[in-house]
Parts: sequence; structure tokens; C-alpha cells
Amino acid sequence: MKRAIIICAVAFSVLFALDERLEKADEYYLNRHKDQGYSLKAKSLCDEVLKEKPDDAQALWRLARLYVLFGDGKSSKDEKISRYEAGRGYAEKAKGIDSKCAEAFFWYGVNIGRIGQTKGVLNSLSLAGPVKEAFEKALALNSKFAPAMDGLAVWYMEVPGVAGGDLNKSVEYLKKGIGIEPNYSLLYVDLAKVYIKQKNYSAARDQLKKCLAITAPYNPGDFYLDDKPEAEKLLKEIEGK
Repeated sequence: MKRAIIICAVAFSVLFALDERLEKADEYYLNRHKDQGYSLKAKSLCDEVLKEKPDDAQALWRLARLYVLFGDGKSSKDEKISRYEAGRGYAEKAKGIDSKCAEAFFWYGVNIGRIGQTKGVLNSLSLAGPVKEAFEKALALNSKFAPAMDGLAVWYMEVPGVAGGDLNKSVEYLKKGIGIEPNYSLLYVDLAKVYIKQKNYSAARDQLKKCLAITAPYNPGDFYLDDKPEAEKLLKEIEGK
């Protein structure tokens, strides 16, 4: 009996250690604005978990998330695509292992979307359906998953109307996301972009100012490295309009 208890305790401690490392990886990812090396540290922790448990869906989708960053950080088309392809592979494996993991489907959609965008308009349109399906699946699995709402909003904003694009649907998803995650800065930036497309510059300014007023961002790394600078840039571009 004692031996069984000890074995269970050891098993629990191993599982806890895996969770702890992935939590640390999240911390590095969310705070990557503080240190350029944090993304690689997050990757190392995910790799470490996968060496012990190759079918850990939680580690796999986190790698898919990181490979979006790695691809975005490259300048050449081939280097970008190779990173996004790697990210797609990790996400595909994750959703195959855990069909109820919203993050796996979401990051699968993000990676294939990036592949399409990088390869060009025709490839982007050919992948539009699978991207939308991935985001819709993520949202079906987690109805309060704001990143998937933003993903669908961007899809409806960027895809031509003849292929299913709809700015009103984009606004709808973004407003719903803001209602769920009011500190998710990307939602405000993307909503401002929709309003700019609609030439509603006053509404766009309001959203950009709301973005800049956030003091406890949902994703600090995104806020300080991407969303805040983009909000400031867009405000300057629409000044006087």
C-alpha cells in the first residue's frame, strides 16, 4: 500500500513539474518585451517537456505559438515559411492528440494563415477556408476564447467580400471579444483598422486611445512590442481626418 502511495506521489510530482515548466514558458512568452531571449527560453522549456512526453498537446501548441513569432521575426520569405510550417506541424499534432484543445486549433489557423499571406494573394485565398474553420473550431471549443474572436474578425476584415469578407461581422466579433477581455489590446487595434476601412476615423481614434490607455494588458509582450506602437502609428496616420 505504501509503495502504491509513493508511486502515485511521484507520478503527481512529475505531472506538476511539466505544468510548472509550461507555466514558466507562458511567463517568458507574455513578458518577452523585457528580454529578447525570453522566447528562446520558452521554447527550451517546451522542448524539455516534449523530450519526456512527446505527445503533450499543451507543450505542442505553445511551440506552434512561438513559431509564429520566429517566422514573423525573419526577413526572407523562405525563412518565414519554414518557421510557419514548423508551427503548423506542432499545432496539427496537438489537435490530433487533443481534439478539444482550442489553442491547438487557433494556432494551427494562425500558422496556415501566415503561410498563405507570405506566399501571396492566391495562396492566401486558397487557405482562407481552412483558416476560418480552425478559428471557428477553436471558438466552438471555448466560446470565450478572445484570440479566436480576433482571428475571425481579421478574417472577415481581410478577405474580399466576394469570398465571404464582411466588415460588419468583423466589428461584431471584435466588440464581443472586448466585452470578454477588455485588456486585450489587439482587439482595439483591429477594431480601429475596420473603422478606418469604413472611413469612420472618429471611432477609430476612440479605439486606438482605449488601446493606449490599457494599464494591465492581457498579453504584455504583444502590447509593448506590437499593439502600442501600431496604435500610435495609426493615430498619426489618421490625424486630421
